[in-house]
Amino acid sequence: MVVEILSKFPVKSLLRFRCVCKSWYELFESPSFISKHLKAGNSNTRLILRYVDSSDDPEFPRLRDCLFLDPTLANISLEEDLLLLMPIDDHLRGPFEGLFIMFIGGDEIALYNRATRDLKFLPKLTLIDNLESIYTIMFGLGLDPKCNYYKLVYIVTYHDSELGEVLNDSRQVFIYSFSDNSWRNFQVFEFGTYDLNEVLDCTYHNGACHWLVPFGPFHPLCCHYVILSFDMSDEVFEEIQGPNCLLEIAPEHTVFGLYNDSLSFLVFDERESCFDIWTMKERYHWTKEFSTTPILAVDAPIGFWKNDTFFIGSNTEELLLYDPNSEEIIDFQHKGCCFTIFFDKESLFTLKG
Repeated sequence: MVVEILSKFPVKSLLRFRCVCKSWYELFESPSFISKHLKAGNSNTRLILRYVDSSDDPEFPRLRDCLFLDPTLANISLEEDLLLLMPIDDHLRGPFEGLFIMFIGGDEIALYNRATRDLKFLPKLTLIDNLESIYTIMFGLGLDPKCNYYKLVYIVTYHDSELGEVLNDSRQVFIYSFSDNSWRNFQVFEFGTYDLNEVLDCTYHNGACHWLVPFGPFHPLCCHYVILSFDMSDEVFEEIQGPNCLLEIAPEHTVFGLYNDSLSFLVFDERESCFDIWTMKERYHWTKEFSTTPILAVDAPIGFWKNDTFFIGSNTEELLLYDPNSEEIIDFQHKGCCFTIFFDKESLFTLKG
């Protein structure tokens, strides 16, 4: 009962509670409690919106990262420029499981926990090619539930700048273990059939990292997507097929993430002008949770939010929050393109040592 209550406190309070007794200090340092605290803090999760803003100068658009300070989004006017709150803003990614990842030059990575203000530079990677040959970087971060510590998976794709070709057969996979502060060069999977160049960010769920990847050559109108999964404990890659509807959906009409703690797809049906939600509550079995009523002047799913709501984009490049229960639509007064949302969760995870 005490652990359940403590898991709902904000990080700032728990950091003060560490001095109460030794058992509490050890509890707050344990990865299992850190993971439990992340899940219990959903009500305090805040929204981070990343998008390309061309409102000031259409010829020179800029990438913006907005942190909305009100977790309920009742007051969307309260926002801050996230980059001004970061110690380093070089190639910022995330947050994921409460941690931001910053890529510095390709072979150096820094992690930052905004809740604890911890900053950690990881050991440099040993790449098989020079930094200029890096084409894309794909990563996953999550808990190994068997060993009870966190791991970072880092996948590098190279390209031949002279030939202008992506070298799909020369990818490198690294695994960083927080328990001993070291990288391992790991490669036991054939990536040739997957187009990792179009991969978005990782979704961590139940001890595994998941990426939505095109299978075969990428096509802008229709592409066969699969879920590439990496088990953090067994360190095994696995391919999971998505719902059959994805075979006929353009890439910009679907997003992948967590909905009510299940792996899910938010899909825009262009013919019906409605959105469908598909969830995987049982292994390899997809169920359509529901379809919305037709919504006019929209053309893109953006991502899942809290309390059954989700973000969508209008055909005039505006961000909207849709509640399928009340059918209410909130205009976020942000105009741009390439919208991506992130959950700003408070994490107890320490990066010291």
